[in-house]
Amino acid sequence: MTNYDYLYKKEYYGESLYKNYEVKKELGYQVIKDGVILPYKRTDKGPGGGVLDSSGKFIGSTSLHNCCGCGYDFPKIEKRMKSTVIYLGMFHPIWGHCLTDNIRRLWFLKSSFCIEKYSGCKQVFVPMENFEFGDSNQRLLEILGFHADDFLPVTKITQYDAIILPDECFFTPDGDSRYFTSEYRAMIDQVRAYAREHVRLTPYKKIYFSYKNYTHFKQFGEERLEQYFRSKGYQVIYPERLPFEEQLNVLINCDNFASTIGSCSHNILFLRDHAKVILIPRANYLTGYQLTLDQVHDLEITYIDSTLSLFAARFPWEGPFYYFVSGRLMDYFKDGARKNGRYWTESFKGFKRYAIHGLNYGRGANAKAYEYYSETAAACLDAVSQASRWTRVKRVMMKAIIFAGHKLESFKLPGRTESGKKQAARSGTGGSRGSR
Repeated sequence: MTNYDYLYKKEYYGESLYKNYEVKKELGYQVIKDGVILPYKRTDKGPGGGVLDSSGKFIGSTSLHNCCGCGYDFPKIEKRMKSTVIYLGMFHPIWGHCLTDNIRRLWFLKSSFCIEKYSGCKQVFVPMENFEFGDSNQRLLEILGFHADDFLPVTKITQYDAIILPDECFFTPDGDSRYFTSEYRAMIDQVRAYAREHVRLTPYKKIYFSYKNYTHFKQFGEERLEQYFRSKGYQVIYPERLPFEEQLNVLINCDNFASTIGSCSHNILFLRDHAKVILIPRANYLTGYQLTLDQVHDLEITYIDSTLSLFAARFPWEGPFYYFVSGRLMDYFKDGARKNGRYWTESFKGFKRYAIHGLNYGRGANAKAYEYYSETAAACLDAVSQASRWTRVKRVMMKAIIFAGHKLESFKLPGRTESGKKQAARSGTGGSRGSR
């Protein structure tokens, strides 16, 4: 069950919130005779690299994913191999892609197709820039029954006698919406089963996965979210500091999980069924990855807007993002009493710095960001203005009382201690101290 009522404008996202992203289909594979594998290369059209068929036609799904990648011109084939290989895809270094795009063809390696016909074939992939099998990635593969050393990188333009191209169990037909099959869920369930078998009790039943120490000038204000969730009994965890097995153990133990949306939030895959989840969008954008992963298991998910990312414009997933403890978040926790003047002024102390960085970052802002945030931005500015006005009024009142203090020596507030009375008498400003 997913609740979108705490988004600023849930109608902005249309039918994407209510689609079914699980598909039932029988997966298979293709055999590409005399195919060519292109290594990764940056191009103006996106990540270059993937598989060409014998006629030189690029197969779109063999790049990072369908509609995100392309082939490219090359002067000659650099290697010719008299062998058949199994192509596993283009591997991205970001953790969220390791949980989705990088494993979408691994189901094939344990299928009857592969075991009966291709068990002796080498398994190859195209590494993107800066890709390496980090510790967490290697451990994920090991739990799934694979070894990173068995996956061979293609770094030269290479032609093979045959390339086995498995279907994807996590895929996109249009570059936007993602879909998954039972084979994908089975892999994730294998990881969850491992976590349950090796569970060690932890004191953390409520956890907040934070990006704060991981990003640099991509986001502002997550420390406010950390402080707020701590006040609600959540343990703040920086997952990049934990080995994968420790992350798994924390996740399988917890009842309540919260995170901003991105690689951190993709870890809901490893929660127990019926866990409660809070997801905070980073901008006026909900990634298709997350909407799909929400449906892999039975979780109680609530989306809550708590940003004012007006300058995450050209590509909303690139940022920069601005977080604050929004009224929507406080409403969820039934915490409306905190929405006072001090809260509003504290929450927006860093907004000027965010705005300057957003403009200098080269993105500016666009109509969609203004459309999504217009009402929220107006309400926030009004609240800050009201709070500032009231602060000025209080300052004027304080000055007036201090100025007239010598005439108000008899002015006392209830509850004044004896020491306070003596100190006020000595200073001759009893009224001013009592008014503070």
